[in-house]
This record gives sequence, structure tokens and C-alpha cells, in this order.
Amino acid sequence: MKRRSAFCPSRNARFGSSQRGRQQARGHAMTRSKGETTMKRTSEILTTARPLRGLAIAAALAATTFAAGTALAQQYPAKNITAIVPFAAGGGADTQTRIWGGAIGPIINRRIIIENNGAAAGIPATKQGIAADPDGYTVLMGVASTITINPFTNKAADYKPLTDLKAVAIIGYTPYVLVVANNLNIKSFSELMKYGKENPGKLTYASWTSVGDLARRGLELRSGLAMTLVPYKGSVDAINDVVAGRASATIADSGSIMPFIKAGSVTPIAITTPQKSSFLPDVPTIDKLDVKDYVIDSWVAMFVPKDTPNDIVEYLNAKSREALKTKAVQDRYAEVAIEQLDYSAAETQAFMERQTKGWKALIEQVAAK
Repeated sequence: MKRRSAFCPSRNARFGSSQRGRQQARGHAMTRSKGETTMKRTSEILTTARPLRGLAIAAALAATTFAAGTALAQQYPAKNITAIVPFAAGGGADTQTRIWGGAIGPIINRRIIIENNGAAAGIPATKQGIAADPDGYTVLMGVASTITINPFTNKAADYKPLTDLKAVAIIGYTPYVLVVANNLNIKSFSELMKYGKENPGKLTYASWTSVGDLARRGLELRSGLAMTLVPYKGSVDAINDVVAGRASATIADSGSIMPFIKAGSVTPIAITTPQKSSFLPDVPTIDKLDVKDYVIDSWVAMFVPKDTPNDIVEYLNAKSREALKTKAVQDRYAEVAIEQLDYSAAETQAFMERQTKGWKALIEQVAAK
């Protein structure tokens, strides 16, 4: 007897329903999988697009900034330029700035407006120059004390000139000169060394600036020559006392001391730089006298804020060098014994790096003694 499978609607319905459910479930699963895949791919595209779009925006901004900088440089200078001098009117830095300003003004067809700010060792003026708009219309005139010495000796000078500023050009350069009183009858550095050894404690040194005192202490460190410091409030009294024989010696910039040398009132025995002075060709440089790694000099240089376009830096450098080569400037500089360093902007920056390194080393060695 054959067993027949009876059709059971409820069972077949349940089976059919279950089968269709599984098929529908698979369909839904496939739909979700496709949707998730689509969403994932869309997300990947968006994720990839974002940095690409960011790069495109950055490139556009850079191009706009470059174009703006180029346009600025092309029309520069469209107005007068302010030169910040970190000393009072009448000093060496102020005098050199005015000589330079008078010469470059007609060349660029603009006036140079001098702004003197001699407060607090020139630190506020230096900060003012650093914070100026980087458009070339405010320049800072810096010297050794404000740029390469203050940052290592004065906590208030919390700036970094090599990175906060761009060096543009050397406006004037003056070596320092070691001079002695005539009443000592000393004609050379070796004679001064001999006198110091034979007469301990008798040599005195007139100084009126931090640079002058560092020069004395550095010379003692490098050569063993000891001189007792006699501080003065200004150069006039200090130099007059050397002339009168009340002080034995001083180290002064050639511009300040040259009139007294020409008059025969003091005796120059050494130039404190490796380069000979064109104004004192017969005076030996200190490195030729067995005093090594010792450079004391003075300079006035022009700086601009770090973000100033390079086109403007190069323009100011070229026009400044042109101005300094004029006969009017050369004649005036010869009167006050100022040398010239015809440096490009890159050479000026390298000069500042050497100066900073040298002063930092000397200051640290003097402090450690």
C-alpha cells in the first residue's frame, strides 16, 4: 500500500512562507550590503576629496598671497618710509641713518622719516620694529648692542633678531680702536702688555657703554691684560680723561676716537677687528698681535619684519647700496671715519649670524669667569 503524501495547505503554506521569507531576507541583506557598499564608497570619495579640496584651497590662497606680495613689491614704495632709530637724536646711529636717508630719498623719490626711540637700551624700539607691518614702510635701524648683545644680557629683550627680522643692508661699519694715554709713552700692544705685568693694578680703563666693558673683559680673557674699570656716563668725559692721562686706555669706535687720534692726543695701538681700517692703515689688527677670537666692532644695519616680501628686501638693499656709493655719502663718511661693507641682503644676514655667534660666545665666557 502506497503511502500518499497528502497535501497539507497549512504546512506547505508555512514552508512556502518560510522559503519566501528566506529569499526576501537574502534580498534585503543584499540590498543593505549594496547600500552599505555604496555609502562606504561615497564616504571614501568624500574623504579623499576633502584633502584634495583643502590642497586646492591652500594652493589658491598661496597664489593669491604671492600675487598680492608681487603686486605690492611692483608698486613699492608708494609712500614715505619710516626708519626707527633705537637711540636719541645726535648719536652715531642717528647720524648714519640721516646720512643714508638723505641719499636714498631722491633715488626712490620718497622721504625717509626718522623716528627716534632711545628708551631702555633700545629694546622698545627694536620690539616696535619687529611688530611693524611687513610692507616695507617701517624699517628698523639696529646696532650691535640692540641686535646681538641685548638678547643675551637683558631679560627684557625677549626677541630673536635672526628669526624675528630680516637683515637688509649694512648702513655703516666702524671698527673699534684700542688707544692709550700719551703720558704712558707706550707705542705698541706688546709694550702695553709689558707695562701691565710690571705695574700690576696701575692700568685703568675708561668705559661708558656695555660694549666697551665687554671689550675690556674680553681682552683680559683673550690676552691676560688686566685693566681696572673706570665707568663714565658718556664718551666725552671718558675720552677727555684718557687724553689728560687720568685714565690709561680705552677701546672706542673709530668714529668717536678718530678726531683725537688725528690731533695726536692719544696713541692708537690696535684695531679690534680682523680687517685693517682704511683710516688707520698703519695700526695693526688685534689678531696679528696673538689675540685670537676677539672682534669688537660697531655697525648700523637696516632690518624689516620677518614676513616682509623678499622683493622689497632686495629693492631696499639695492637702493641703499646705490645711495651709499654716492660721493656725498662717501665724503661725509670719510669725515667721521665710517667704513662701508657693500653686502647683498644674503651677505648681510650671514654677517648678522656671525656677529650673534661671536658676541654670544664672548658674553658666555665672560660670565663664566
